[in-house]
Amino acid sequence: MTGKHRFLVAAALASNCATTPSWAQARTETVNRVRTYSIAPGSMRAALDAWSRQAGTPVLYRSDEVDALRSRGVRGKLDAMAALRAVVGGSGLVLHRDRSGAIAVTRMPVADRTAAVAPVAEPTAAPAQEDDSIGDIVVTARRTAERGQRVPVAITAFSQDAIREKGINNGTDLQNFTPSLSVVGDVARNQETYTIRGMGGTGGPGAGSGPGVVGYFAEVPTSVSGPGNFYDLASLQVLKGPQGTLFGRNTTGGAVLLEPQRPRMNRVEGYVDGTIGNLERKSVQGALNVPIVDDMLAIRVAGQLDQREGYVRDVVTGRDYLNRNNFSLRLGIQFDPSATISNYTAVSYQEVDENGGGSILLAVNPARPYAALLQPYLAAQQARGVRRTALSVPTFEKAKNFLVLNNTEWRVSDTFTLKNIFSYARTRSTSATDRDSTTLPIADLLGAYPGSWNNNLRTITEEVQARYDNGTLRVQAGGFFLDQKTPAPLTFATVNPLQAGGILGGGPLLIPQPLQAALGLTSPLVPALTLQPSAHVDGHSKAAYAQVQYKIVPTLTATAGFRWTWDEFGGDIQSYQDPASYQVFNRLAALGIINPAQAAQIVGLNAGLCVYDAYRAVAAGRVPTLKYPNCTAATFRGTSNGPTWQLGLDWQADPQTLLYAVSRRGYKSGASNPIVSLFLGEDHPLFAVKPEQVTDAEVGLKRDWTFGDVRARTNLAAFYTWYNDIQVIQRAAIAGSDILTNAQRARVMGLEFEGMLVPVKGVTLGATYSYNSAKYLQYDTIAIPAIPQALTAAQPSRDLAGTPFSFVPKHKYNLTASLDLPIPEQEGTLQLSGNWSYQTSQRVTPEAQPFDTIAGYGLLNVRLDWREVRGFPLDLAFYGTNILDRAYRVTANPSYNNSGFIGSIYGEPAQYGVQLRYRF
Repeated sequence: MTGKHRFLVAAALASNCATTPSWAQARTETVNRVRTYSIAPGSMRAALDAWSRQAGTPVLYRSDEVDALRSRGVRGKLDAMAALRAVVGGSGLVLHRDRSGAIAVTRMPVADRTAAVAPVAEPTAAPAQEDDSIGDIVVTARRTAERGQRVPVAITAFSQDAIREKGINNGTDLQNFTPSLSVVGDVARNQETYTIRGMGGTGGPGAGSGPGVVGYFAEVPTSVSGPGNFYDLASLQVLKGPQGTLFGRNTTGGAVLLEPQRPRMNRVEGYVDGTIGNLERKSVQGALNVPIVDDMLAIRVAGQLDQREGYVRDVVTGRDYLNRNNFSLRLGIQFDPSATISNYTAVSYQEVDENGGGSILLAVNPARPYAALLQPYLAAQQARGVRRTALSVPTFEKAKNFLVLNNTEWRVSDTFTLKNIFSYARTRSTSATDRDSTTLPIADLLGAYPGSWNNNLRTITEEVQARYDNGTLRVQAGGFFLDQKTPAPLTFATVNPLQAGGILGGGPLLIPQPLQAALGLTSPLVPALTLQPSAHVDGHSKAAYAQVQYKIVPTLTATAGFRWTWDEFGGDIQSYQDPASYQVFNRLAALGIINPAQAAQIVGLNAGLCVYDAYRAVAAGRVPTLKYPNCTAATFRGTSNGPTWQLGLDWQADPQTLLYAVSRRGYKSGASNPIVSLFLGEDHPLFAVKPEQVTDAEVGLKRDWTFGDVRARTNLAAFYTWYNDIQVIQRAAIAGSDILTNAQRARVMGLEFEGMLVPVKGVTLGATYSYNSAKYLQYDTIAIPAIPQALTAAQPSRDLAGTPFSFVPKHKYNLTASLDLPIPEQEGTLQLSGNWSYQTSQRVTPEAQPFDTIAGYGLLNVRLDWREVRGFPLDLAFYGTNILDRAYRVTANPSYNNSGFIGSIYGEPAQYGVQLRYRF
């Protein structure tokens, strides 16, 4: 066997297994088991796939090595290796197994074939190959299982072991190990927004827009933000650049794919993994795989529970913010009624009940109305530091998410496959936040009504795919449909300072110190409660897509894809002023501060007043009179459509080298601004928001290297993106509410690198790096007219051209190193590892203001892993994260220029603990 082929075999084996004695034993038992095989003669690829399903054992092969070959098939009772030898017999393919029992099939040079292929009847396995390669991960970026190094897409992929060892529990952790990925939240920590290469944003149900980066679970588009997602996975993949011509939803920035570990046939296995650490950390996860019917039915049950104290303490109430308290459950059912039909069903449930909050006041605008009141609170916060705060709201984050999906694949023939993917999801959440980060009632969200939710969505998706693949030509086409609505009203309760004139404004009502106690107040401001008893949103998206890959020659492939997407969105909303808030005027009258007639006038006008009806009445020159429950439901609707396309060329120069070039167009749905329809009507230019358009050009190189015993991997990607009609937030534009507008033009250019080096056995070095230069070429903010009925002054347009993008650090890198420590073989393996991740500063708003930039920061993590402790299927680890205890911001609320303050949440402090995993 040549050195090149020896490397390929080892790489393939490493991509599919963990080299531990327990796994080796399980796989050996599987391949030695005698069972009935029924594999028809035909294409070699189909025969190998059939053997893998019937044996319950993965087998890796290169498509270009098997596509042109035929198999004689096999029928009868025999062990797995004998059946596999029958499948490949006479084809020139040779089998390989490493120490773990993982199996690969390769085509050897002609001179080696006679000696390499064993006779069909031989019952023993092929000699084991030494596993000394750089591991590769099987990815599904093109909706078929492929080695990551063979896919002409910029991908960062992680196995479940890598997720565990790197301590990736959510998107904020994931960004530290992924080039060009940024994850930043709002004042609610678990509302993570993914941005890749400058493209991101989440939009809002009913108002249109949409995520620039879409998350997928088992090929179904869904949320992957917050806790409870990254456990018991086969892989986690981050795809960069516009997507949509192959599957799912359209995106401008990329996609995050979570592939769960699916049930395995004919094998009882599982694991239990527990963690304890400082801050009272208690976490446990586990999985159990149970075969029900040999070669036909298996189930897998997995779950995770994570609890930890908060790391920010309220100095007034003692409440700990930013704690962890969540659990997740998952059931997978694999049903293969025949050799050509695969049916996977998954049911997932997540529940979060956490304190949230922990926001820190950073700056106060002296020119805004509440500056004098806020300055003492800012001074007190600066004296406390970033691990203590004082809030007026007992903040929380609660969520319940349910997902059921079915993925059915029918291999109609050796070349034609049909797939149907259906999902039903319910996502419910409510949160209370304190946007001013003080004990003053200035900008507080109290959450939903009891028993209700701020967000309550029912989402159904349906996708049909057809794939033709004869080895030279691959065609995949399909249709996607999404239907989303609120099955129950969305409710909100918000607190702002009571105005002296109620709905007519007049400035905040300020109560002198001697009167505060008599009125039951703790500050000069009187809290005014605004209630939203009902809101509904809906959205519909449908698309048709197709992509063609054609091998011009065996090593050169051309790709072309196209998609068209149609979106509809809308909703309605009601809001009114809480009558109880205005009783303070009657109490003032009782104290003789105002006369009863004045109190009666203000209370009579404002108590229970329908907010939006009142604004309309004032605009029409009338006195508002409508009171709850007779409020009008303000409605808003919009539509959008647009294309996505891809053109690419990739060249497999040799088995270790892939070069590619690709250009793509991305589309992100247009949107609407409900607040504009309320005051200016749906015909006003501010109501509709244009769709985003992204066009990129990317070139890449994926290369594995061998220099004697030294092995290395270098993956490079360079890109340039033309970005038009960028959807941006214009803060506090109308009635204090943000609106969505379009910046005209921007560009993003960058470079990404991922590398690994194994200089000697037992030492592995890794590095990732990304450079992103993203700025607006033309960005004139929208001029806002004076809107007296919304208490909104005129705002002139501003030129923000040249401003860097928000949430895009120009430089990011991660350095990793691991060292195998010498211990006796019977004691297991001992590995010391560490990683340093760093990202430069990133803007959080294009508007200049204090703290408009999150400063650059670096995090150092270390870990000691003892695997196969004393020969038992037990792994013990000691870990430390952010061991230098750096303070760094992870969210932003840039309201300095409009509301007059800015706050932020800080990332997790130094943590350490011990982790124990038992496998069976």
